[in-house]
Amino acid sequence: MKARLARSGSIVMVVATAVASGALPVLNAPDVGAASSKTASLVVQAKRSLFALSDMPKGWTSSKSSNNNSSFPGADQLASCLGIPVSVVNSHPPSADSPDYNSADQLQTVSDTVSIYPSAKAARKVFAAEANPRTPSCLTTVLNGTSKATLESGFGAGTSVGTIAVTRSPASKFAPHATNFTALLPVTSQGVTLNVQLTVVTFVKGKVEQSVTLISVQGSFPATLARRLTALAASRI
Repeated sequence: MKARLARSGSIVMVVATAVASGALPVLNAPDVGAASSKTASLVVQAKRSLFALSDMPKGWTSSKSSNNNSSFPGADQLASCLGIPVSVVNSHPPSADSPDYNSADQLQTVSDTVSIYPSAKAARKVFAAEANPRTPSCLTTVLNGTSKATLESGFGAGTSVGTIAVTRSPASKFAPHATNFTALLPVTSQGVTLNVQLTVVTFVKGKVEQSVTLISVQGSFPATLARRLTALAASRI
């Protein structure tokens, strides 16, 4: 089993791709599209706040961002559950994505997205949706229902995803003034089940939102590293 799991370390990249497919969202779907000059300027501004490889522990590597900017397939159901307009779930602010940063053993990955909304009010609406006390239970319902097929397809043929549980971690685990959710996914391929933990931590300052994604396989993401990276992200917006 250990040998098979070692060879399966690259599943972190598969998970990141599946997440970026839109099945496990931050509650905005970044879309730089055919950017106007103003939008392009905002994206350049957003890029200045992103993680760099030098922010990661020694031995980590980078790869192209797996974020494909898709909309969340369960948007209507999630919005209904949270009692918010679907436009909040599927907002499309100018955004920039970091590369994916991967641990030496390929069992953890980190990425972040910076989005610039038209106003501080618009940014607060999205943050409020993410911080809503119902968000973990609503995501649990949607990810095990409307979004399940999309999520499984992101992992490729022959892979199944068991029951997904979404929780919220104590605020003390991350930098202050953030909200978060963690999705726990049992992913089975070729008879091997890997337990995947995906945490999204979000900050808002003015009209800027930064979302940090932490993925870990077969264990929790290191707490000290999570707090250091989220504190760094918070300091940059």
